[in-house]
Amino acid sequence: MKNHRGTAERDIQIVRHLLTHLGETVSGETLARKLGVSRVALHNRMAALKAMGFPLVSIPRKGYLLEEIPDLLVPPLFLALLESRELGRPYHYLEQTDSTNRVARDLARQGAPEGTLVVAESQTRGKGRQGRSWFSPGGENLYLSLILRPPISLLEVSHITFLASVALTQVIRERLHLEALIKWPNDIYIKGKKVAGILVEMESRGTMPQFLVVGVGLNVNTPPGGFPPEISTRATSLMMEGGKRLLRAQILAWFLETLEEWYRDLREGHREALLAYWRRYNYTLGRRVHLEDGREGWAVGITPQGSLLVRTQGGTLLSVGAGDVEVVE
Repeated sequence: MKNHRGTAERDIQIVRHLLTHLGETVSGETLARKLGVSRVALHNRMAALKAMGFPLVSIPRKGYLLEEIPDLLVPPLFLALLESRELGRPYHYLEQTDSTNRVARDLARQGAPEGTLVVAESQTRGKGRQGRSWFSPGGENLYLSLILRPPISLLEVSHITFLASVALTQVIRERLHLEALIKWPNDIYIKGKKVAGILVEMESRGTMPQFLVVGVGLNVNTPPGGFPPEISTRATSLMMEGGKRLLRAQILAWFLETLEEWYRDLREGHREALLAYWRRYNYTLGRRVHLEDGREGWAVGITPQGSLLVRTQGGTLLSVGAGDVEVVE
C-alpha cells in the first residue's frame, strides 16, 4: 500500500511538472533527478501515463513532450490541477459504476473522511431527484459524489444544496463566462435549458446528519444532437452553449475549490452571502410556478432554511420545503 501511494504521488508530481512546461520538451535526466528516481523508473511511469491516455511524445536524447492537456479524469491529472485543501481528497476514479452516490454512500458508512470524492466516466443507473434517471454517457460529462460531514442540524441540510448550486453557478459564470442560473431547489439552467442537477442524500443520527452525499451531474461535452429525444429540447451542455470542448478535470478542480470556500463560510456560521448569491443568480424567483399539488402562483422568496415562498393566485403565501416546482414559461 505504501508503494502504491508513493507511485501515485510520483505520477502527480510528473504531471504537475509537465503542465508547468506544457508544449516544451522536458529533460528526462533532469526530471528523474528532481524526483529522486532512476531513468528506468521514470520511463516506466511515463509509459503508465501514456497508457492512461496522456498524449506524451518521447524524443530521443531530449526528453518528453506534452503538447496539450488531455480531457481525462484520471487521478494524476485531476490531483495535479486541484488546489483545494480538503475537498476532493481521497479521490476515487471509476471507469463505470451504477451510481456515484451509491458508491459514496457505501464509503461514508465505512468511515470515509469528509472531502472524499467519487467520480465516474459513466453511470448505468445515474439518478436525479425523486428516483428519476440521469443521462450518463461515457467520456463526455461529469458525474460526481462528494462526502460531507457538516456540523449542522437537520433543518439546515438544504443549505448544502444551495452551497453546491452556488459554487457550480459561480464556476460556470466566472470561469466559463456562460449565463448560468439556479432553479430551485437543485438545478442549473443556461438559456432556459438544464445543464446540471444536484442530488443531496443524507443519513442522520438524532438531530444531526451523520453524513451527506452531494451528487452532481454536469453536462460538459455532450454535442448537439447527443441527448435522447425525450430530453433534447430541455437539456443543454457547456460545449453546446460555449461552442468548444472543455477539460472536465479542470472544471471539476475549479468546482471543488470554489465549493470549499463557500463551505468554510457555512461552517463558520456565515450564510448571508450564500443566500444573497443564490437570490442574485436564481432562475425561479419572480416567475410563475406550478406546484406538485396542482396549484400555481409566483415564487417570491426563500426562507433562511431554504424553503421556497410561493404566493398563490388566491393570495395565500406558501412555504414549499420539498418537491418539484415547474417554472411556467
